[in-house]
Amino acid sequence: MTKAEQLKTIIIGLGNPILCDDGVGPRAARLIRERLNAEKLRVSDISVSEVYAGGIALLDKITGYDRAVIIDSIITGDNAPGTVYRLTPLSLAHTRNCGSSHDMTFPMALDMGRMLGMSLPSEIHIWAIEAKDAFTFGEELSVDVENSLPRVINDILSACISWNITAHERLSV
Repeated sequence: MTKAEQLKTIIIGLGNPILCDDGVGPRAARLIRERLNAEKLRVSDISVSEVYAGGIALLDKITGYDRAVIIDSIITGDNAPGTVYRLTPLSLAHTRNCGSSHDMTFPMALDMGRMLGMSLPSEIHIWAIEAKDAFTFGEELSVDVENSLPRVINDILSACISWNITAHERLSV
């Protein structure tokens, strides 16, 4: 088994499932988990989790993993709802938690975790989906965000294959 095959990966769907499009991350995580189970993949090196808070709270979930994939909503106002972005922690300019005295941005939390010697992933990949409405209470995603999910899920599973993290011979995406 090569080093690439031994990397432990966590896929995290981040967001609030009762704030319309903000729930796209947890919804994507559930769909990925269902897809992995349906395809009967041996996924001992992949964990899938739903997380409802970012910043410092996210550090506990990614500690001990070699690679993290995070799926979240984003509001840039630059593109149409449903637009999918591939980001890194450093490319995140700010979050809704940026001005809070109770939390910090994900990049700030990562810096703090590294300073404290936490075992954090060396690779962090972020799939962000442009939200239409992430502030209204509701469990339904907007149509454009819902329609982006198959592409996001296929992209993430294809990335997992290219990273050689599954022991399955082939995954049809």
